[in-house]
Amino acid sequence: MKIFLDTSALIALYNADDANHTSARATMDAIRDGGIPFTRFYTTDYVVDEALTYISCVVGNHSLAVKVGEALLTSPFTTLLRVEADLFQKAWEMFKGHEGLSFTDCTSFQAMRESGVVHAFSYDGHFKAAGFSTING
Repeated sequence: MKIFLDTSALIALYNADDANHTSARATMDAIRDGGIPFTRFYTTDYVVDEALTYISCVVGNHSLAVKVGEALLTSPFTTLLRVEADLFQKAWEMFKGHEGLSFTDCTSFQAMRESGVVHAFSYDGHFKAAGFSTING
């Protein structure tokens, strides 16, 4: 299955102090061991931006942010989807009509729909509310 990597899962996976860290590690182990069927990870440049900024500026660990960035940008199992003008516009239209969603969530949802991804590794309830299945331990 195609799995979208959300910011919340990336932060939980790499930040040992995150409340969902143990769950995120168990989920990634299940993916790695074949317990969760997997073909490819997908994420967007906006999610990468959000995750790296959070880890560097909020967690306060720039070297970990660089490690996460390197892992995402060099992984042969991850497709980085770019938020280009058309996708940006669709996300903008969605954002205007959905109070409570982040703009990054809107870009993620639109990118998932365009790429045929229906499963997200996420701890953000907005993914389920938007009709996606979540994988999170």
